[in-house]
Amino acid sequence: MKPVTTLRRGLDPGPSLKSMHPAASRWIGTLIRMTSAHPAMTRILDIVESLSDRPYRTNFVLLGEPGTGKEGLGRALANLSCPGGPLVRYDVAGFPEDEALSLLCGNGRRAGVAEAADGGTILVEEAARLPAQVQAVLLRLLKTGRCERRGTASVDADDDNGPGAEQVKGKRFDVRVVAMSDRDLPAEVAAGRFRHDLYYRLARVQLSLPPLRERKEDIGPAVIWMGNRILREARVPLELMGQADFDQAARAEKLRAIAVHPEAIRALERYAWPGNFRELEAVLERALLLHRRGPELGPGEIAAALGV
Repeated sequence: MKPVTTLRRGLDPGPSLKSMHPAASRWIGTLIRMTSAHPAMTRILDIVESLSDRPYRTNFVLLGEPGTGKEGLGRALANLSCPGGPLVRYDVAGFPEDEALSLLCGNGRRAGVAEAADGGTILVEEAARLPAQVQAVLLRLLKTGRCERRGTASVDADDDNGPGAEQVKGKRFDVRVVAMSDRDLPAEVAAGRFRHDLYYRLARVQLSLPPLRERKEDIGPAVIWMGNRILREARVPLELMGQADFDQAARAEKLRAIAVHPEAIRALERYAWPGNFRELEAVLERALLLHRRGPELGPGEIAAALGV
């Protein structure tokens, strides 16, 4: 496996990124721009590098607090391991068990997530909150490829000679799963709330995304990347720059740029970020909205956006 620095160097002109599925390359390019040498992030980039060399279809478990980027990473991994295959999101938090089962397997003539994702990946939101019966059906789907629609005759997974077996055998689905959870899934297994056999079927590769408060060195790069995305979406013809880049920029570039003052970055680094990157993005948008005309985004505007 090539080291992480190889993938970083490949970012521009980026042959290793350009050869990826577009959805994967966008997220991975973002990840590289916003990632330091944190051990957990280095491991994630190593997995990404391996999958970019050769697709390898498997199941993933992604753990991390809300706002750490699990869904983005999940979509990237799915598109790398099964390029071109369907990617279907399955989120049943708060659903009654019967509705959750119908959504997964279908009901009557309505196809379910399993059928829609055939040949690709199911992106499972909040896996720890899956009802017990849904866990059992998902395990069966991964073991046998079978997920009968609700309201139709069911055939035992190991019975290939029972009534209707030929019809069922023609409806086996080939799916992989990226399961995400903001809870400690191994702890849920130990507590008996999550099936251990399903967990080990899912956790072929388990990755944990660290919270932003443990990645303070990533806040500066994240501010520049997120800030520029906010400005583009708001159609503001300005570019956000770090102070060093602003100081070296040509006069014409400075006229359409905003420099982030180092004290503004330090103010952000002192904050605890309970909402992680999702909260950082919201704070940045407020700060840019509050920004008065001028070449600098200062600590006062950051303090006001943080409400401190």
